Amino acid sequence: MKEKKKFLRQLMLVVVGVTLFWALFNISTIFSAIRKLMMILSPCIIGFMLAMILNVPMSAIERDFFKPDKDNNYGPIKAAVKRPLSLAITLLLCFGVVAAALSLLIPEIIDTFSKMYTQVPELVDRISRHISNSKLIAQIAPDFKFDSAMITDRIQSAMKDSEMLLKTINSTYSFASSVVSSVINFIIGLFFAIYMLLQKEKLKQQLYRITTAFVSEKKAQRLCYVCNMAKETFSKFIAGQGIEACILGSLTCIGMLIFGFPNAFTVGVVVAVTAFIPIVGAIIGCAIGAFFVMFTSIKKALLFVLFMIILQQIDNNFIYPKVVGKSVGLPSLWVLFAITVGGAVSGVVGMFVSVPACSVVYCLVRELVDYRHNKLALERGELPDETDQPPEPAVIEADSPAPEEA
Repeated sequence: MKEKKKFLRQLMLVVVGVTLFWALFNISTIFSAIRKLMMILSPCIIGFMLAMILNVPMSAIERDFFKPDKDNNYGPIKAAVKRPLSLAITLLLCFGVVAAALSLLIPEIIDTFSKMYTQVPELVDRISRHISNSKLIAQIAPDFKFDSAMITDRIQSAMKDSEMLLKTINSTYSFASSVVSSVINFIIGLFFAIYMLLQKEKLKQQLYRITTAFVSEKKAQRLCYVCNMAKETFSKFIAGQGIEACILGSLTCIGMLIFGFPNAFTVGVVVAVTAFIPIVGAIIGCAIGAFFVMFTSIKKALLFVLFMIILQQIDNNFIYPKVVGKSVGLPSLWVLFAITVGGAVSGVVGMFVSVPACSVVYCLVRELVDYRHNKLALERGELPDETDQPPEPAVIEADSPAPEEA
């Protein structure tokens, strides 16, 4: 019997090794298959993502506005309406914020493009004078000629097309089908998210029963622990990123107004939106803002970049640690790794999801490593006598079959 188990273990190691070796030399095929699978499951993935995001404000509203009585009981009416009303308020708040932001932002962007269109000749002339008067360029390329008229015409043509695209979109069949597909996926995902949020306790009980039907109680508890850790990590990440993005966008807008930079509101909203993307979001927002400011003055654009660098240092060293703290608990190196892999697999969405997902894996591996070290130290007699056993990793107390949502 022992020899049979040993043979099966060795066979599993060989299978895992061969699989990893094949995956290493077919990484592009694996990423392509993952992308196709995510496209097929995109409505469910969108719904799950929306449910995780909407669960944060919905749980807060339900917890603060629908409190139980002294005996920790809800009346029949309150118990029946607390979840639907909390979800309805959450949806109204989210759609209201998005609609208000778009109604203010889109006219501002159209107006910005219209102003920039008239300022292109002046900007190109300034750049042309700088290049013509540059001694360094004259030494490197004495025969170089800067055709400002041609460049002005091309830039104005491109911006005119962009402005017209913002005002009236003359879509082709492929564009229309892509938009319709995205809208349908979003609507299906939204209904999927609403169902998940309304029935989340029932879904948890069903998943727990399915799990315990095939695995032991101890393994089911560990799986519940991992799922709860993922939920908590993602919820804290969403809440922290949202607050931090609002603060960063507000500080950008206020700072631009104080220092006299143009398009303060537009750039502030852009920076707030891009701040949801970890690490690279600030760079994207700074680049877009510098592009808007550049058409007023190149000097102001450089000063804006300097202002954003200083603001980012303040944000990274003082604001972000205080607002988000160590909720995600992932070192900077692994954040960069998660963003790189997530972006390669699924673009911006992958970058957004990969940080909390990698954080969960990091926490589990850290718990396992601590458990192994404590166990080895206990075997060597290095731990105190009152420590009979080191705590096992990824185990929760079995007070209830399915832990309640926080």
